[in-house]
Amino acid sequence: MDETMFIQVVRLFIIIQVIVLAIVEIKSSDNKPLVKTLKGTVQGRYIKSYGGRIVSAFEGIPYAKPPVGELRFKEPEPSEPWSDVLEANNTYVCLQFVPIVTSSGIMGTEDCLYLYIYTPKETISGVENMSVIVHIHGGAFMLGAPKYLAGPDYITDKDVVYVTFNYRLGIMGFLSTEDEVVPGNNGLKDQIMALKWIQDNIKYFGGNPNSVTLTGLSAGGASVHYHYFSPLSKGIFNRIFMLNYKLLNTFKGLFHRGFSQSGTSLNMWALTENPLQKTKKLATFLNCTTETNKDMIGCLKKQPDSHIILTLKKFFIFINAVPYTPFGPVIEKGKAGFLVEHPYKLLVEGKINDCPWITSNTKNEGIYPVGFFVLYGKLQQLDEEWNSIIPSALDYDDTVSDGDKVETAQKLRKHYLNNEQLSTDNLDKLINLFTDRLFLYDSETAVRLHAKASISPVYYYFYEYQMQTKTIFPKSLKGSAHSDDGRMLFKIYGNPEILPHDDQNMKEVLTDFIYKFATTGIPQINGTEWNPVGKNKKINFMHIISPKNTYMDTIEELAPTNFWKNLNIEENGNLLD
Repeated sequence: MDETMFIQVVRLFIIIQVIVLAIVEIKSSDNKPLVKTLKGTVQGRYIKSYGGRIVSAFEGIPYAKPPVGELRFKEPEPSEPWSDVLEANNTYVCLQFVPIVTSSGIMGTEDCLYLYIYTPKETISGVENMSVIVHIHGGAFMLGAPKYLAGPDYITDKDVVYVTFNYRLGIMGFLSTEDEVVPGNNGLKDQIMALKWIQDNIKYFGGNPNSVTLTGLSAGGASVHYHYFSPLSKGIFNRIFMLNYKLLNTFKGLFHRGFSQSGTSLNMWALTENPLQKTKKLATFLNCTTETNKDMIGCLKKQPDSHIILTLKKFFIFINAVPYTPFGPVIEKGKAGFLVEHPYKLLVEGKINDCPWITSNTKNEGIYPVGFFVLYGKLQQLDEEWNSIIPSALDYDDTVSDGDKVETAQKLRKHYLNNEQLSTDNLDKLINLFTDRLFLYDSETAVRLHAKASISPVYYYFYEYQMQTKTIFPKSLKGSAHSDDGRMLFKIYGNPEILPHDDQNMKEVLTDFIYKFATTGIPQINGTEWNPVGKNKKINFMHIISPKNTYMDTIEELAPTNFWKNLNIEENGNLLD
């Protein structure tokens, strides 16, 4: 072979190698992300964050066996391993009653115990060691799903691994016989199972199992708070003093810091009274025996899931949503449950899992549910049937004696409405009533008691920013509604693809705040040092007015404490002090 031909062959070889490498590179970029977990290999897909970042998404990884058949109403069992590659590109919804969404009123399936993991990397390495944010969706423990209430779009612009999951809801997740047959709280035990799976596997997705921040909105926020009390959530931890003398706890257990938006364990809707009575009522509707709990549950296990869910219509007295949580968390009998004592008692006695906690409220929380009363044209009915509807609408039907319910309703009407007839002109007064009762009064109790019980810092913020993004409610309902701050952290169904300018700025403020808390344990907003809640009379809090108007403030009370305490509603302190 002469020199000229040799050079041509070499050139051809180089060209072929370049082409091959290009093909391999294209093929590699087209490949879907693969991660090998302790249970098996999962294949995800690539999505983009709000800011255009490539994110590896793994959606629909089973963390427990499907709770169907004999496993209905049972505590969750770990998922089985799999041998083939699992395509993790599905989203699930747990069975729920949502008449405003579907014509049948039913959405979801019993087979729903899956989690969703989002890593802001195109190539995942087990040595990334990024902090992890785990979010528990809200929905009054009765409805909701990550695909609608906990989208990854905003938070994955930050260098964190984001995880969310389904848990059983309503009857399927919280039915209880108040004994060993069905102790209750299976939905919360699902959360424990998911958190354990995360601890065991998140390192394979680039996450740090020793830096997990547990967040939640509404019922999700109350769930986060419950994990501060549950013996099932406990782990061994070390207290680490930082150089600036802030105290940071690093658990070696299931989570290391928490954030509860608009929901605590002391909010009255977060704890269900008389669960056995409600279970028997359900059984009667379905023609099941109630003679023994074992036989009753045996019969309920055989019922079609749709029949069970549709009986919820018979538990509601107003707009298919009141009372809000007929089946929710309960205090279990025995010593091995998720929650075996009242959360108020546990707080007073200082029996908590000690790590930093943030909680918050919006100024006009009561726009939910008042907005639905207006949306469905039920304001006049509420006005005319005030004495019969308000005990359920304000969730004291089980905690005030029958003889005192009407008097309590009248006291509330006088204090908040000055006995005025309800109309669109005084909606602000009605919203204040629902804000104080459903959220602020009990949130204040929780904040104060938790700050006294905890060595770790407790923080609080009060949110007043009104979104530019449209909501389903009439324009007359102005203010910062329940979950408005959550909509700026996690994409909620209905948020536009591109947020209005000020909303986008608020999204940046809030996602930056949660990123700093998740990575350092110390919250900060717009560079302002955030003073924790102390043990004195005034509550320190971060006041969030707008993206650029945030500052530390103090307040003596969030709601008229003496008024609510003197109503003698048998909850929290009035029940146990």
